[in-house]
Amino acid sequence: MSLLYLTREEVAGLLPDLPAQLDLVEETYRAVGAGRVELPPKPGIHPRPDSFIHAMPAYLRDDDVAALKWVAGYPANKERGLPYITGLIVLNDPETGVPAAIMDGAEITAARTAAASGVCIRRFAPSGWSRAAVLGAGEQGRFHAEVLRELNPEVAIQAWDPHPDRVLSLGDRVEQATGPREAVRGAEVVVTAGPIVENPESLLTSEWLAKRSLGLPIDFDFYFSADAVEAAELFLVDDLNQFEYYRSLGHFQGWPEPQRSVGEALSEESAPDHIVCCNLGIGALDAAFAARVLAAAREQGGAGTELPL
Repeated sequence: MSLLYLTREEVAGLLPDLPAQLDLVEETYRAVGAGRVELPPKPGIHPRPDSFIHAMPAYLRDDDVAALKWVAGYPANKERGLPYITGLIVLNDPETGVPAAIMDGAEITAARTAAASGVCIRRFAPSGWSRAAVLGAGEQGRFHAEVLRELNPEVAIQAWDPHPDRVLSLGDRVEQATGPREAVRGAEVVVTAGPIVENPESLLTSEWLAKRSLGLPIDFDFYFSADAVEAAELFLVDDLNQFEYYRSLGHFQGWPEPQRSVGEALSEESAPDHIVCCNLGIGALDAAFAARVLAAAREQGGAGTELPL
């Protein structure tokens, strides 16, 4: 027996294109909302302040995919010249339980997180949206800027980062704001991509947001305050159980209860003008993306390295 190992570069080359990624996320969210995914709340350990290492198992019944992501987030890594997010994804043969593949998880984490936001944008953003804000110009800022341009090639993006030179990495149609509030002013789509930390300041209040807007706090409560979420007409999360788990760890203090999951809301015909979608990151998306990567590797042949078990 052997398993296939894929590096980040190999994973990136095997991922489907962005429109296909968006469709894959939506299909998976709908399956989660319909109860066709086994998705236990992800357990985690926290060896250093503001750091985490999480286990994210998932079983996709529709496609018979079993996978686990073991992912770490260390904000201080940038000072060491290391990535903030690192990790691995393991795919098991669901018939025998034998590991079938192991691959770098960083590229899939970045891609599926931005694609999850993209699904929310194309379904819940105000009609005719043309202005977006991106707070945080790290890896997620870059991936989200690409998704925004994919969904609206004429979008105007205002971006802010405490390291101004990083804003240049976000690509075309991006202007640098002098501060986070200026970036958010007038934006119909607001992506906050700061670090996930304990005891954040949560500067972004309801006064910052346009009345017709979609908020996407992928950094949990780093920027978005409880007041900003309370003001939304609809508050969604990708996984209700995970939200409560993170609240028990100290995040989301004072935030209202989510009204339903993103997967459930995708099936509804209409949506209000002011929505917040807090996508915490679910293992179901990692499993779906990893399965597509493995299928592409097998179809192409020669990708990756076979390792003995």
